Amino acid sequence: MAVSNWRLIFAICAAFLSGSAARADLQRFEYSAPKMGTVFDLIIWSPDQTTADDAADAAWQRVDQLNKIFSDYDPDSELNHLSRMTDKGPMAQGVPVSDDMWAVLLYAIDAAKRSDGTFDITVGPLTHLQRKTRNEAKLPDPQKLKEAMECVGWRYIKMDERHHTVQLLHAGMQFDVGGIAKGYTSDQVIKLLAKRGLGQCLCGAAGDIAAGDPPPGRQEWRVAIQSLKNPEQMSDYVRIRSYGISTSGDTYRSAEVNGKRYSHIIDPRTGLGLTSRIGVTTVAPHGVISDWTGTAISILGPEKGLEMIEKIDGAAARIVTIDEQGNEKVYESQRFAQFLVSRNELTSGAATNPVH
Repeated sequence: MAVSNWRLIFAICAAFLSGSAARADLQRFEYSAPKMGTVFDLIIWSPDQTTADDAADAAWQRVDQLNKIFSDYDPDSELNHLSRMTDKGPMAQGVPVSDDMWAVLLYAIDAAKRSDGTFDITVGPLTHLQRKTRNEAKLPDPQKLKEAMECVGWRYIKMDERHHTVQLLHAGMQFDVGGIAKGYTSDQVIKLLAKRGLGQCLCGAAGDIAAGDPPPGRQEWRVAIQSLKNPEQMSDYVRIRSYGISTSGDTYRSAEVNGKRYSHIIDPRTGLGLTSRIGVTTVAPHGVISDWTGTAISILGPEKGLEMIEKIDGAAARIVTIDEQGNEKVYESQRFAQFLVSRNELTSGAATNPVH
C-alpha cells in the first residue's frame, strides 16, 4: 500500500481546561509500528501499562487484518484476488466480499460521485505505470498508457446490496485504495480501542489521523500541519476531537522527467501524476472521509475542491499552491476557521508537545 507523501505532525495541547483536572488513574502510552508500507502511531490513555499494551497489540492485529484485505503489493490480498478475476475479461457475475472491503468500496463510490470521478480507486493500472516512472525517471509508453486508461473507471464497479456481492464489468481492472484505506484503518483502530474502554486515543498513519476523545482534562487534540514550502516547519495547528484529519501533497514523493515534476497523485483524466504544486489539509467527521477528500481536492484544484468540500457535512479544507515562481497561495473553506488554533492561543501559554 502506498506511503502517504506528506506527514502530519502530532501535537498535544499542554494547557488544561480551567477547573478541570486530569484523571490521576490514566497515563499516556505511545506506540509505533511499520504497517501498510508506512509507520502507524498510537497514543492511548490507559489506567496501566498492561491494559495499554494489550490494546495496542489488538490494534496492530486489526491493522494487519486490513492490510491483508487492501494491500496492492500482497498478491494474496483480497483486493488483488478480486482484481485478478478480470484478467481474462469482465466478471460474469458478482462475488462475495468481506465486510471491510464492502465498506471501503461504498465509501469509494460515494467519493467518486462527489468528486466528479477524480477520486477513482480503479486507477491501479496507472499506479503501476507511475511507479515505473518514479523508478526510471521516464514517462510511460503512450500505447501502454492508453491501454491502462481503458481499464480505469469507477462505474465498472457494480455492487449488489441484497446479496453483498461485487462485480467488475471491465477486463484488466486493478484497485488502488491507497487514498482511502489508511483513513478507514485508523477509524477502525479508534473504534476497537473505544470498545475496550480506551476512547481517549489517537491513531495516525503517515498523513492520515483519526482521533478519539481528547486526553484527560483537555477539550481537544491539536495537530500541527507541515508547511508545503518548508516541510521542516509547522505552518499552523488545528483542533479536533473524535474527528479525522489528513494531508495530501507532493512534498516527498514525486518524479522528475525532462525537468518536469510529476506527483505520486494520479489524475485519472490524464493518467499521469499531477504537475502543479499543491498541498491539501482536510478535516472530516471520519478519517476515511478526510483521507479521500485530500486526494480528490489535490486533483480538482482550489476552486472545484472547495466547492466539493463545502457539500460534505462537517468537513473543511485548507489548500496551498505554489506557482512556478515559488509564490505560495492559501485557500480555505468556510468551515476551516473553526478548526484553526489562533496565533493568540499559541502564544498565550498554550504550549505544545510534539510527538514526532
